[in-house]
Amino acid sequence: MKKNKRNAAGATCSSAETLIQHLLRELPSLVAVAVIDTGSSKMVAAYTATPKFDPYKLTGRSTALFRGLRRMLAAPWLQGQQVTDLVVVLDEQLHYLRPVGQGRQIVYLVVRLADTNMSLVRDVLRRHAF
Repeated sequence: MKKNKRNAAGATCSSAETLIQHLLRELPSLVAVAVIDTGSSKMVAAYTATPKFDPYKLTGRSTALFRGLRRMLAAPWLQGQQVTDLVVVLDEQLHYLRPVGQGRQIVYLVVRLADTNMSLVRDVLRRHAF
């Protein structure tokens, strides 16, 4: 089952939907992707290939995770560093989070490890991020 969901309007939503279309073309085995607004913790747009994966449940958690990382980077020995991406590798899935739009959004992408690898995911998202 494939779904496109959207919770925003305007240029932000259009950019997010365009990004998702590019990701689907280059990563056809994509399990799910969500673009999340960091200010409101709301989902801008999302795609899921399976009804078991609900991107709405990821929005607040992933935003809180990035906020925690930013607080950690306030430590004197880490000042000036920026979070470029966060990767969680599970037995069968790779979860990849990347801030985009000058940190105003987070892209949360999930792929099956049997179908792709971290280098490919990272490259594709780097090339298409807005």
